[in-house]
Amino acid sequence: MSVDLSGKRVLVLGAETEVGRAVASAVAEAGASVAAVAATSGAEAAFAVQRLVRRLSSGDRKVIAQAIDARNEMAVRVMVRQVSKELAGLDAIVVSADSFDETMFEEVIRYGGRELGRSGEQGRILIVSPPHEDEAFLSDLFFREHTGRPRWWLSFWDSKELGSEDLVEAMLKAIAEPLSTG
Repeated sequence: MSVDLSGKRVLVLGAETEVGRAVASAVAEAGASVAAVAATSGAEAAFAVQRLVRRLSSGDRKVIAQAIDARNEMAVRVMVRQVSKELAGLDAIVVSADSFDETMFEEVIRYGGRELGRSGEQGRILIVSPPHEDEAFLSDLFFREHTGRPRWWLSFWDSKELGSEDLVEAMLKAIAEPLSTG
């Protein structure tokens, strides 16, 4: 599949996971600037995203790496703001998690959603995770974080339902697809 993401700025949280690595690679290869962020501050995860970024660093796009504890509110808040500044804004945030993590999702939606809304354009938050009995939690967060016209849209993919290749293709299409302006 050929998608052009030139000019897009994408944060991939969970870039140390199989799906996260695949999405970060595909997004960069499609021309987007990428922040590959490990959702855990462990050395192994940090080295994994560093290796990924070295491999992806070429061409006109900007590629950066970080590792944080994504369950820590302050770490998420600071990381999202730093990445947004370094990439000159954000168009999409992809979260790849090996388990349904309400704490991480809540922090990313809260602080990532604010950064997506800063430019005046609408953005996307795309979450890939195994299912959870309380998936309504995500829609509740979406509505709680919006006042007036939505500044970003939330999508959830069940990582057990689609294979890695199909997930990556679906995400590339979602990031490339224009959002409504009204």
